[in-house]
Amino acid sequence: MLTSALISALFDNEELSIIADSDEFLNACANQGFNTLHLSKLTELPKNSIVFSFSNDAAKSMFEISKNSATKRSIFCATQVFDPTARAALYSLELLLASNLGQCLQTQRSVLNMLNSHREFRLSGNCANAVVVIHSHAQPYALLSEDIEENFVQSVAELFEVHYAPMHPHEPCPFNVNGTVKISGILTVLRKPNPTLPSGLKTSLEWLLSRVAKEGATLSITDNIVTSFKINEEEQLKLLDLAAGSRGLKLTEFAIGVNENIASNIDYAVNSQMNEGISGVHLAIGDGASGYHIDFLSPLVLVNPIHQSDQGA
Repeated sequence: MLTSALISALFDNEELSIIADSDEFLNACANQGFNTLHLSKLTELPKNSIVFSFSNDAAKSMFEISKNSATKRSIFCATQVFDPTARAALYSLELLLASNLGQCLQTQRSVLNMLNSHREFRLSGNCANAVVVIHSHAQPYALLSEDIEENFVQSVAELFEVHYAPMHPHEPCPFNVNGTVKISGILTVLRKPNPTLPSGLKTSLEWLLSRVAKEGATLSITDNIVTSFKINEEEQLKLLDLAAGSRGLKLTEFAIGVNENIASNIDYAVNSQMNEGISGVHLAIGDGASGYHIDFLSPLVLVNPIHQSDQGA
């Protein structure tokens, strides 16, 4: 049985199955010593599992199967909306197993307490110079240890971050951001095909992801609107505006990542959901439906409360 801090925290070092709808991915996992199951052959989930879906139909099937599973502890990775390749999924699995979930859950609780106790925060470190104001109605989301004590199916996205996001376009945004942040990588997510988006957009975003991974970028925000995104002084704002859909360049997410253990292995050239959990912050535009949801990842950024005594500093 393969072991890791994550398997210990989630599954008590009991037998774990890797489930997917990709033979290539499952064969690679089997070669690494994992017990593997094809999603199409299941009527219920085993007790402990990590599930990778490579298509929207597989994701729907997984959740239908989970309803029939009386006993289940499962982490779900929606690979199809990021990069539905075996290579990307294996990379995600590697980072997942390298994560110390116990430590991440403790950090999430600490971050949650900080966010609930203050309203204004300064982003610093890694060339960040920004201020975030959290509005009084806002409720941050974090996964807590109680959420995984009994039967559960949890998205991998919830394991490694505390975040704010307006659920609907007409809801007031729960936060306000002003300033600049250095970006080490981006993620692009489209939850289902949208024929109204410009042709060639996916290829352009793949090019953008690759360039940011190699060269970095600088993100500028004024009152929650992205006003500049430069790679080596080359402005990429028009591409972002085309890609983001109906919400345009307005921010749709502010999140604090808590996963310290993946820093040495992270590859920003891979469009993997695991990357957004890196310790630091990430901001996003788009809703993933009318256009792409695009995350801007800034590791090593510190989030510190601004106290009254700091206002004049």
